[in-house]
Amino acid sequence: MTDQSNSNPFVHLLLSLVSLILIVMTAAPVSAQSTAPWWERIDFGGDFRQRFEGFFQDGEETRQRLRFRLRLTVDAEVNDDVAFGLRLGSGDLGDPISTNQSFTNLLTRKPVGLDRVFITYTPSGARALTIGGGKFGIPVARTEMTFDNDLNWEGLWQRVRGVNGPVSYRFVGAQVPLAESRSADDAILYAGFGEVGFAFGGHGLHFSVADYGFQNVDRVAVVLGNAGIGRNSNRYEFDEDGKVIGFVSGFNLVDVIARATLETGRENYPVQLTANFVKNTEAAHDDDSGLWLMASYGQASQPKSYQLVYTYARIEEDAVLSAFTFSDNPGTNMWMHRTTVSYMIARRVHLDFTGIFTKKLNVGPNDPNNLLKRTQLDARISF
Repeated sequence: MTDQSNSNPFVHLLLSLVSLILIVMTAAPVSAQSTAPWWERIDFGGDFRQRFEGFFQDGEETRQRLRFRLRLTVDAEVNDDVAFGLRLGSGDLGDPISTNQSFTNLLTRKPVGLDRVFITYTPSGARALTIGGGKFGIPVARTEMTFDNDLNWEGLWQRVRGVNGPVSYRFVGAQVPLAESRSADDAILYAGFGEVGFAFGGHGLHFSVADYGFQNVDRVAVVLGNAGIGRNSNRYEFDEDGKVIGFVSGFNLVDVIARATLETGRENYPVQLTANFVKNTEAAHDDDSGLWLMASYGQASQPKSYQLVYTYARIEEDAVLSAFTFSDNPGTNMWMHRTTVSYMIARRVHLDFTGIFTKKLNVGPNDPNNLLKRTQLDARISF
């Protein structure tokens, strides 16, 4: 079982100092209520995706299924400083990394849950600062290697950002409860993030470093292993009765991302290159690193335009918490090739095709390790 006393005291001290500075900076009163009528201060939106998905692997039965995703959003400007957001989403309520819902279970009704609900405060006297709380979209740059696109954090976050000529910067701190209990130490994610960007005409470069420190992470293992929530491909530790008592490793992820956006001379067809490396500095063995490389061309943001995306990933067994990584692969201990073609048929209507090819990195001597081929055909609309 992991040693829960090995969390970085420097990170906690830094977060405390940042929180103190934010309290001082935000001591000014909130501005007056906006004079605009309420219906002009609320925006409604959402999206719907219909998917046909197939699984093909030697030695396994071919599997095909229909799925959908539905999300409905409400964004409200409370006043000049405070905003409110709400999003409802479909999907299994016991799965934090997917809003997909399969057509199954004898035509039963499909669940819709509270996907996001949050407030943000951006004081008029310090527009570079934002403080947020609730259940919110992840406020840092990351790839799906560390956190799936459907995952939302919950708790508190603070951000300072600005632009000085061609240089931009962003610093984020977040305190994210994962498993609270009155009978055991709480599992909490402490996140610290910094990013700097450079603009050169139509080109851009961004570099970021993040530290994701998971405190008392064995509580997460207990919930995953004994409560039936989420999935796991990290190494467990068990007691003499076979009950999960923790992870073999601790988890403190140092995440480094470099991203370049390059003009090509064609409007709406930039090239974007992303390289993401992560290392778990508290892993108990050498399977502690992950690599995520992605290249895209185009944006599919106008009718009759398209986007091409290729992704390569190699994620070792305890490089990241598998409960939160990309939902469309088997977790950690795998490599992946993914290709996506997206075409905008008409305004706010897309057709996408994705192929995902995965294989395990390490298997037992008698375990099969055949290539898993997963195909996805999507029709999606936004409104």
